[in-house]
Amino acid sequence: MMDPDHTLKALHDDLEALRVAVEQEDHAQAERIANGHDRRLREFVEACGAQAAANGLRNLLALQQSLMADMLVRRDIAAARLRAGRQSVRAAHAYQQAESLA
Repeated sequence: MMDPDHTLKALHDDLEALRVAVEQEDHAQAERIANGHDRRLREFVEACGAQAAANGLRNLLALQQSLMADMLVRRDIAAARLRAGRQSVRAAHAYQQAESLA
């Protein structure tokens, strides 16, 4: 039989571990944690019933939303760096072309 309090604690721990893996850019570990978390979450809801699980999941959802917001910020920063890198490469090529014409 599943202990709801223990399972909720494990689900919270999953999300904290996922946050650490994302911060360390350990994408393989992040994927493993996310897959395990998804499986445990589904098992929890199935064992407790959606209505009974809802109360315990509210804090977990807030933590998940916070983690998702952090991941979106990281995505946007990475995208900006990629754009800046492409712009730098284009500028270097233009400079080389201009230099070769001179």
